[in-house]
Amino acid sequence: MIIIGVGTKNPAKLNAVKQTIEEQAIDAEIRSYDVPSGVSAMPMSDHETSQGAVNRARAVLNQDPEATLGIGMEGGVSELDGEMFLCNWGACADREGRLIRAGGARILLPQALADGVRSGRELGDVADVYFHQESVHTHGGTIGILTEGRVSRTEMFHHILKLIEGIYAYQKR
Repeated sequence: MIIIGVGTKNPAKLNAVKQTIEEQAIDAEIRSYDVPSGVSAMPMSDHETSQGAVNRARAVLNQDPEATLGIGMEGGVSELDGEMFLCNWGACADREGRLIRAGGARILLPQALADGVRSGRELGDVADVYFHQESVHTHGGTIGILTEGRVSRTEMFHHILKLIEGIYAYQKR
């Protein structure tokens, strides 16, 4: 059995890890940790969002000497041609020095959400007010609301973890 340390306490992200393990029939124990991302609370680029995921994956390995793998996931935003898109990244680090990163789908944010983020607020806080909900980021996420439940935050991160798991398996051959 392997021990997978996950750099989050967020239920949506932890569910993505659980789904990946179940689908791939991986014999694993999941341990979650509240570790710092090392980037701003609201990552404002793909680079910063990706770096946050990498930092979390590595921080887990530093915090738990028994963890075989460290998983980090980070949500953020990215600008393209003056428009703001939701983005998300994941990373997996192991004790042999491997680091695998993958990014997920993008979706254009409504102008009101983009303006709120550009004013210095976190997307989750802006979304809570905009959508008249509470703790959007721990449930379906902004993506879930914008797609009317067709894609959830868990699914977005699950997709990334499937990419990472596939690359990891390929590299270990």
